[in-house]
Amino acid sequence: MRSRASFNQKLAARWESWMVIQHYSIGTQYLYKQSVRLFVEFLNDKSITDVTHLDVRRFLLHLAENGVSLICARKHLVSLRRFYDFLNLGGLVTYVAPRLVSIRQTPPKIPPQFSVEEIRRLISSAETLRDKAIVQFFYASGCRMTELRVLKVQDVDLDARNARVTGKYGKTRVVLLTHAAAEALRNYIGARKIGYVFQQDYPRQTGTFTESNGVWIARWRDYAINRPGYTYSRKYLGNSTQVSRERAKAKFDEFVAEADLVRPKRNAPLTSTSVGNILRRLGRRAGIARATAHMLRHSFATHLYENGADLMVIQTLLGHVELHSTARYARFSAFKLIETFDRCHPLGVQREKASQNQNEIVKT
Repeated sequence: MRSRASFNQKLAARWESWMVIQHYSIGTQYLYKQSVRLFVEFLNDKSITDVTHLDVRRFLLHLAENGVSLICARKHLVSLRRFYDFLNLGGLVTYVAPRLVSIRQTPPKIPPQFSVEEIRRLISSAETLRDKAIVQFFYASGCRMTELRVLKVQDVDLDARNARVTGKYGKTRVVLLTHAAAEALRNYIGARKIGYVFQQDYPRQTGTFTESNGVWIARWRDYAINRPGYTYSRKYLGNSTQVSRERAKAKFDEFVAEADLVRPKRNAPLTSTSVGNILRRLGRRAGIARATAHMLRHSFATHLYENGADLMVIQTLLGHVELHSTARYARFSAFKLIETFDRCHPLGVQREKASQNQNEIVKT
């Protein structure tokens, strides 16, 4: 029993190493590792290489009985198919058992998105140059979260209003910017020529004021340019028996106002959590229940389509490999659907109006 469990764990570890070699995204690696881990636990004392399609079906049944949704079950099945493709490639199995199992399709889900008015409110709610540039860039370019995070200053051409971004699988593409987005980026980037465009905003230090061993002390963080991290620096403000607290506090406030307590910016990209928190904060200010980077990406594509953009153009701007990934914006755009119906149907509203206008012209 132990040897089989150990064997399964070793295969799972090799699979994780293979995903790193193949440059799978961090999110994909996490999902695939989670699925294989659950499957190994479910198998218990059975070897992974002895699995049949019946074992996979029992695993899916086990997930369903534990409340896993249909969408999640499909993701686990896809993960197992990739894992057994890897085992089959290595000659450990003669066929891919999960590919003999099918699961019903999930109903199409309408991607959440913003209205144009909500986009304007999001932009207006930005209080800093960085936050405004982030929202403007997301909506103008339709970029993914990871593409925005690692964008470099040297890859942005504000005069030509475009930027070169690195998307999935390391593929690069050129995205376009609106005049407002280019201006927001210009105001935020300033004189910077290199480095990541969007950086962490470090608030100015306020320092601390305290009494220690009978003396008033000002304390703050000292960030050295040539070394990582920081050290604490102190300043003597007076003896507590000779200087009152109010006088020491006044000296401390005067020192803080004149001292350079700005934290230096590090050349590191924003984290996904930081960007997500920024958008959630802007959403709350704008009175929007939910605001994410992917909603801005969906809004970018849908608004372009509703205003007459060709799907092939949207596909190029989004960086989609397959057109069917872009086609869902055509399926879910109710506004475009109704407008096309009224324009094209023989008894549609627009055709009826055109027919009435022609009759009036004939009568006159």
